[in-house]
Amino acid sequence: MKYFLYLAFAFCALFSCISCNDSNDVDVNDINKQTTIVYMPWTGSSSDSGLLYDFMNNLDSIEGAIVNNRGTNGRVLVFLSSSTDSSSLYEIVYQRGQIKHVNIKKYAGHNYTTATGLASILNDAKSYAPALNYAMIISGHGTGWTYKEDWTSYPTPAKRHVFNAKRRTPLPLTRFYGSVSDNQYAANISTIAEAIGLTGIKMQYILFDDCYMANIETAYELRNVTNFLIASTSEVMSIGMPYQSMWKLLASPTPNYDSAVQAFYNFYKNYTYPFGALTVVDCRKLDQIAARMKFINSRFTFNTALTDSLQVLDGFNTPLFYDMGDYVARLCTNTDLLNDFNKDLKSAIRSTAHTDSVYSHIYLYSPRYIKINRFSGITISDPSTNPVVLRGRTKTAWWNATH
Repeated sequence: MKYFLYLAFAFCALFSCISCNDSNDVDVNDINKQTTIVYMPWTGSSSDSGLLYDFMNNLDSIEGAIVNNRGTNGRVLVFLSSSTDSSSLYEIVYQRGQIKHVNIKKYAGHNYTTATGLASILNDAKSYAPALNYAMIISGHGTGWTYKEDWTSYPTPAKRHVFNAKRRTPLPLTRFYGSVSDNQYAANISTIAEAIGLTGIKMQYILFDDCYMANIETAYELRNVTNFLIASTSEVMSIGMPYQSMWKLLASPTPNYDSAVQAFYNFYKNYTYPFGALTVVDCRKLDQIAARMKFINSRFTFNTALTDSLQVLDGFNTPLFYDMGDYVARLCTNTDLLNDFNKDLKSAIRSTAHTDSVYSHIYLYSPRYIKINRFSGITISDPSTNPVVLRGRTKTAWWNATH
């Protein structure tokens, strides 16, 4: 009898707990599905504001797109450096047709150039705006995978963008991600990968609003911390990404990559300076490409006499970035192997588009128009003889995985 009463009591208690849990169930619609982190670190020096003016214009475009879309479709956090030693993290909130900024945290110094410093910022964003998915937009200077410490000589003080109508002066592009005026404000791609890895986040995508970031070395370095990489093989004009038309397509738990790339292309083909290229790389498929490339490298040696005939996608006197598809087509003379490689590469390039030519203004008095004849959507530096490449390429994860 006592045993029966005990079972009855236990059953009632269990039923009560279940009923209580049912009443407190979380509505799946209340869960934040996407947090987009817009990361804009300092890009100048103690006497130069770098790209701050451009960043403010980019933020205006993002906020304009949010107003037009009547909401953020998730949460949007911005990390912005306003000086060499002052940065802030805030949220962009849409309320009744208006944009509001909610301050989250202030930061002193430039610890964001270290893996632990950047990881701390990302963890602050993660704690404040937890989500099922995270995405990151990185604005700044960029010359691909190259290491800041390997640049001992650069043709001119460099910036991300080519033109700035407000200043009415030609602005050459950058030499590496971060600040070009003072490399104490710069960071290598490997540092970014390490920082994101420390947070335990795997980004839905990383969009680089920078020059020269759609290269196999960068994509491979980031493959474990992002599903997709969105970037340009070449230089980016001063206005950067056309956020008014691209934002709605990317600020979503299910980004529309094809339409975003098409929006970029449609904007730039009609722009005053009609030059641009954009690619979405599926980083989850790069290990297969690396394995394929290692086998090809073990079988074939590139004929350096063909270097001058390769499709170049930068404006350096000694090129750094060559079209990857074109390079492998000249390297691998076995038709079956080449077909297998091309199949893998096509699978990894989720979407890509380019104008007829791209523009380079690295050298102040000799801008260049580079005709695109062959384009796979991603570049490689393997055939480059540029001293910066020779100093740095053996340090990359890509080189070590494929040689």
